[in-house]
Amino acid sequence: MSEAKRFRVTLAYDGTDFHGWQRQPELRTVQGELEYALHGVFGTEVTVNGAGRTDAGVHARGQVASFSASTTLPNHALRPLVGRACPKDMRIRSIDEAAPDFHARHTAVARRYAYRLLDEPDVLYERMAWHPLRRKHPDLARLDAAVQPLLGDHDCTAFQATGSTPVDPECRILHAGWRRWEGGLMFEVEADHFLYHMVRKLVGTALHAGDTKDPAGEFAAVLTSRDRARSGPMAPSRGLCLEAVKYEGEEA
Repeated sequence: MSEAKRFRVTLAYDGTDFHGWQRQPELRTVQGELEYALHGVFGTEVTVNGAGRTDAGVHARGQVASFSASTTLPNHALRPLVGRACPKDMRIRSIDEAAPDFHARHTAVARRYAYRLLDEPDVLYERMAWHPLRRKHPDLARLDAAVQPLLGDHDCTAFQATGSTPVDPECRILHAGWRRWEGGLMFEVEADHFLYHMVRKLVGTALHAGDTKDPAGEFAAVLTSRDRARSGPMAPSRGLCLEAVKYEGEEA
């Protein structure tokens, strides 16, 4: 048998019909489907580790996973073989041999998420974006102003949902901002790590702060309070997408 190699796979998926990333008994998950596809190609059990444990309904365009397997197949053959074994709502973007110590989660230095809002209900976009029921459309400039206090190193406990496992609450926010996309408004945020449901709580808090007289001041007050009860409501999972994962020496 050939010596086991370390691989890095980048994949995209529509999270609507998945119960999140992490393998769960009797439930359809991204990790479970990917491991099943890899088993079909390599003929043996394969365990994959993901860079981000996306929740049920959350999408990805740049999820990264790592695994080890023994194979004599050339690298260029793996992507089409694994791709054909995957379900239609999952797409393999690349598979490459990686350094022996590469771990999709532990060696990542940053992750970038996007959350999409809809200006109007849209039957085509509603699987991957959210139309908040509001009296008026959110204002782009006010939303963007609200999230600027996020930049830098902060204790983000105020934006952590209850029920999570202990994680360092100090997050380094590298980018946070709102812009337009073809269907409405989009929040983009990049950080060294995120807390449980943090991005969805950031969106809910920004929407609330954007309606106040001082969006940045209101948002900053929630951030520095470290009080979960002061953050806004959590936005639905369907608008959230893991866009990219960054590793040392790479651009996300």
